[in-house]
Amino acid sequence: MNLEYIYEQMVRILHGNITCISESGAIEACYGDMAVQCNPLFTDPEFLSAVHERERKDYPDLFYEKDTILYAVVSLENTKIVAGPVSTEKHTKDSEHYLMQHHHISDETGFRLSFCELKVFGSGILMLYHMITGKELTINDLWQKNGIRETDIIEVKGQISSVIFEHQEQELPHNPYDQEVRELDSIRHGDVEMFNRSLAETYRGEVGQLAKNQVRQAKNIAICVIALASRAAISGGMIPEEAFSMVDGYIMKIEDMNNAVKIDSMMRQAEYEFAECVAEIHKNQQKNEQKNELVEWTKNYIYQNLHSDIVIGEIGQKIGVNTSYLSDLFHKVEGTTIQQYICKEKIRLAENMLRYSDYEVKEIASYLSFCSQSYFGNIFRQQTGMTPARYRKKYGKWKEPK
Repeated sequence: MNLEYIYEQMVRILHGNITCISESGAIEACYGDMAVQCNPLFTDPEFLSAVHERERKDYPDLFYEKDTILYAVVSLENTKIVAGPVSTEKHTKDSEHYLMQHHHISDETGFRLSFCELKVFGSGILMLYHMITGKELTINDLWQKNGIRETDIIEVKGQISSVIFEHQEQELPHNPYDQEVRELDSIRHGDVEMFNRSLAETYRGEVGQLAKNQVRQAKNIAICVIALASRAAISGGMIPEEAFSMVDGYIMKIEDMNNAVKIDSMMRQAEYEFAECVAEIHKNQQKNEQKNELVEWTKNYIYQNLHSDIVIGEIGQKIGVNTSYLSDLFHKVEGTTIQQYICKEKIRLAENMLRYSDYEVKEIASYLSFCSQSYFGNIFRQQTGMTPARYRKKYGKWKEPK
């Protein structure tokens, strides 16, 4: 096995150096483009010693500095293979400053820390570990073995006992479960009136404490509620990818907010939107009077690939059915052809982009894989009755930041 070749290739995947430490604690070799004067294992003997003395484990040993600076250690019989450092956040200035301060890296080196997405780093380490040892682990195995210690479990059980005791002492229960069920059922059925009634219910009890800070508490509650609402909406017939995208959008917006009242309002807006989406789906289903698994799969596939030039034949291949059969079935259930449905969904997404983004019309046409801006404009006008430019002027809500 040519280990040097493996290390050189893995550096490209992990975006960080790979350093080999001997049994005596000396650096035997290093692969990657991080200069010696920028590598903490070279510039800080105490850090090198600490890494060398880490307990040998029969799985990749992950450890962090400052929560976002990641390393991995693979222990072999006479060597330790160290991958890193890499940053798991794209904005690395604080991490770079931390490493320079703590590991004697000079400003004059022009030190830069590479970014690597956590899952990519984890998968790369598992591949490296398998190539060297022949052993297989899943990404979930890697997280579990490195994530939770026995002391963490003991602490959280103590925290649960403390919460139960405090609620019993104060005779103050959590919000009733049956009210939560009614709230989610109203979204699942697309019943906005029922949703309003569930919110108007009065009851003794409070939502759980998920953070000590008021704003963080509001954000955590909102994240939980929106995630549950999305699952209820999917159960009610919403396309999963669309529901998940709504969750991402709302939570990202909430993370940028710093007012608890506004966060709560945004959370309710998300729930309302989920209920309204399901209501629209049910309205259309009543017209068609039937629902088919293959058709629903096709619609989800289309939603996931709206930015591509979708070929109907490829959809059939993915599902494993004849294209003609799928086309006939889709038309029978939906009352429209697959091509017309694709076009309608692309224009629906285009409307959203014209309303809420600053993308130019030609960029939207390209993103949605229309062959030209003029063709996009013609299709858009056929479906909406106006040109993209006029539509944005009338409905656009995006404003240039001051």
